Amino acid sequence: MTAQERSNADPIESVILVTVGFRGRENPGHDAEMVSLIDTAGGRVHSIIHQNLVKPDPGSFVGRGKALEIAGNAESSCVSTVVFDHNLTPGQVARLERITNCKVIDRTELILAIFARNARTVQARLQIELAQLRYTLPRLSGMWHHFSRLGAGIGTRGPGETQLEVDRRRARTRIAGLESRLASLETGARLRRSARADMFKVSLVGYTNAGKSSLLNALCGASALVENRLFATLDTTSRRLPLPGSGSVLLSDTVGFIDRLPETLMTSFRSTLDVVREADLLLMVADGGCPEREERLAVVTGTLERIGAGEIPRITVWSKCDLWAHRPVSGVSVSSVTGEGLGELLEKVSSFWKNTLDWYSVSLDIPNGGVENWIRKNCLVESTVRTDSGGLLIYCAPLRGSGELISRVESSAGNILAVTERP
Repeated sequence: MTAQERSNADPIESVILVTVGFRGRENPGHDAEMVSLIDTAGGRVHSIIHQNLVKPDPGSFVGRGKALEIAGNAESSCVSTVVFDHNLTPGQVARLERITNCKVIDRTELILAIFARNARTVQARLQIELAQLRYTLPRLSGMWHHFSRLGAGIGTRGPGETQLEVDRRRARTRIAGLESRLASLETGARLRRSARADMFKVSLVGYTNAGKSSLLNALCGASALVENRLFATLDTTSRRLPLPGSGSVLLSDTVGFIDRLPETLMTSFRSTLDVVREADLLLMVADGGCPEREERLAVVTGTLERIGAGEIPRITVWSKCDLWAHRPVSGVSVSSVTGEGLGELLEKVSSFWKNTLDWYSVSLDIPNGGVENWIRKNCLVESTVRTDSGGLLIYCAPLRGSGELISRVESSAGNILAVTERP
């Protein structure tokens, strides 16, 4: 279903956005991001209310006076939903809903609602339901009023809509069932990945809506979903990527990151993020025209550390270069629309991959079709040269260890020499 079709199917929910700057810190970029998140969740920001605090008020996060201001704004504008760009405790949500007489959504619940809205595959739906239940289980004692919300709108999709009578025991039973079903799906995914274990694996990572799926399509001729909205892609898409000269690698695109990505999502999407953790090289994609591009790169770097992928080598890829004039000095600037920079990116990936392999100079004095065919099937061949005496000189790198290559060459009375640099 397209974004337009969803907008036709579900009524637009008007909301008040509340942001808080601590110790005078304000970030207009965060406001714009929250507006995009609300839009993706099916809402529309009617107004933004900002508050500066030294620390959160334990009772209502923003203090009773600001809460009453929010209530007055909501009443005068006939808005019944308030979204906070912060995580709230169940008690704070309860007090704010009593004071404002509105439904109150915090940042984590908003992101969970977006994931629930965008989930398409069975695995994604199970993962997001598990994340929602894990988020709400510790909060059940203070959130029964939260579960009693009826009707359409942000925060009512998923367990909040289907588990109105759930208690802790039933929630834990449901969580156990979801974990079991996901484990079965993950086993199948691991088996599929093991069949491609010998391939060099490259993963696209980056902030949500940075252009990763568009880059996958441009590089591999794939047809991954591309929409100009946050978290359009929740599932992993992998394609074979041919590289210049010879050989190919496995290129994978997966879910995008965002500032303060909820821990429950990272836990539930463990198998999806395994594709990132198991990669040999990361292409860290960032929108080069975004004013907060450096801050977003820092968020991606921090998230990679959180999921255990911080030590994997990476290449910075600045996307959408056809839309901006001033280009970053480092990294590679590309456009998935015009194709600019894609050749340079492929060359960099190819060079990195080849530099991780062990290279050999193989000399076959007597032509041996069996050995030559085996080398071409199981090695990356850089060059072949026919000698004047009818022999063959091959520069190659085995893709699955060098032991069998050495034994095959030696058994055919050939010579093999390890080389420190590729010719």
